[in-house]
Amino acid sequence: MRICLFGAGSLGSALGGLLSGENEVSLVGRKAHVSAIERNGLELTGDVERLACVEVSESVIDLPPAELLIITTKAYDTQEAISACRDWVQDRTLVLTLQNGLGNLDLLRAWKGRMALGGTTTLGATLTSPGVVRVSGLGRTCIGSDLNSSAAKIVARVFNSSGIPSSTEREILREIWAKAVVSSCINPSTAILRIRNGELLKSESVMRLLDEVCAEAARVARASGVRVSTKLLQQRVREVARDTAKNTSSMLQDVERGKKTEIAQINGAICRLGERLGIDSPLNLALYSIVSSLQSAVRREKG
Repeated sequence: MRICLFGAGSLGSALGGLLSGENEVSLVGRKAHVSAIERNGLELTGDVERLACVEVSESVIDLPPAELLIITTKAYDTQEAISACRDWVQDRTLVLTLQNGLGNLDLLRAWKGRMALGGTTTLGATLTSPGVVRVSGLGRTCIGSDLNSSAAKIVARVFNSSGIPSSTEREILREIWAKAVVSSCINPSTAILRIRNGELLKSESVMRLLDEVCAEAARVARASGVRVSTKLLQQRVREVARDTAKNTSSMLQDVERGKKTEIAQINGAICRLGERLGIDSPLNLALYSIVSSLQSAVRREKG
């Protein structure tokens, strides 16, 4: 399959490197990363050791049309990604989002209808330097089959044949919400406390707080029509924190680097939807406010 990953940072590059063994893969990323791959190839380290041969570019303009376009940009860049790809994709091109946060699938389906697939992944990836990505666990990838089951099965088969454990999921919105709820707990708290994911589990008071953050988000999800269990989500928060104990969350990395975070698309999105539905979410609002203030302060210091 001809596959393009748009927004190829850590996750997109890791996926592209894995998929390149069985498919024609192109990556669209930032200049330094693209230049390094052009010189030396894409190097995967960690749980996967591979030098992948992929086509790279800073835009889709000069690339041949893809059968599958995977969006892996930051959630706040989804609309920009759609604008960049709108005139390049074909009618039969499938578009898959594997991004963090809420609202990405809505934007893609407004553009591509049933050819847009929702998805989640727990594959761990860190961009250690331009052209080099460390893979820390292949995780589990879900491809939404709610509107287009045949396309979802094709994509899952492609992922599995490339060594990426994948399955289809009819209730993909539940999976997207579950990932967003876990992120709403782990990402901002680690960014505020400046600790790795596993350190959260060492504090009973912090975990009690995250249980309440989780419960708030679950109430908003249910009010929006997505069936989720608060207890199961609270358990998943603990499981993810334990399984990624040594990882530095992407939000903490962004804060430390003075970069924009996805807090508005995670806790902020939960708060906005909760307000529309009449569901209070003061703890999510507090985390959103603190991280927003923190990222602004760090960016001013670095600027």
